[in-house]
Amino acid sequence: MPTESELKAISASGRVPTNLSVTYDDVHGLWGGAFIMVRGSGGAERRERARGSVEPKVFEVAVSQQQLLELVNLLVELEAWKQQTQDCQPVPDESRATLTVSIGVQESRVWERCHEMAGNNRLSRIKTKMIEMTGSNQ
Repeated sequence: MPTESELKAISASGRVPTNLSVTYDDVHGLWGGAFIMVRGSGGAERRERARGSVEPKVFEVAVSQQQLLELVNLLVELEAWKQQTQDCQPVPDESRATLTVSIGVQESRVWERCHEMAGNNRLSRIKTKMIEMTGSNQ
């Protein structure tokens, strides 16, 4: 898998390329949620929309190479390029969280059902790390 080898190479070299982008999104039309994007260039953005709110709160920050490496190492540890949740017919109002990792033209996308995230302890750990990188907690 190209994304796997790219992330492992970044982790081993200790250098994050500027064309890296990690995006987490669990925004639901009714329930709100968070959209977080961290870029290898050092920019990061988090948009949080509360239930019933129209406009999200926006946080834009610069992140360090060390923070980016910590995120990459977590992605490698959790094999964030592998889809683990099996697809099935969604239940009404089911919300899904997606994680997209892009490095140049390589891209991987995985998802989990939001109500299973705590038990899976995978995307929830990545979301927590990305929230820590982008400012105050929800």
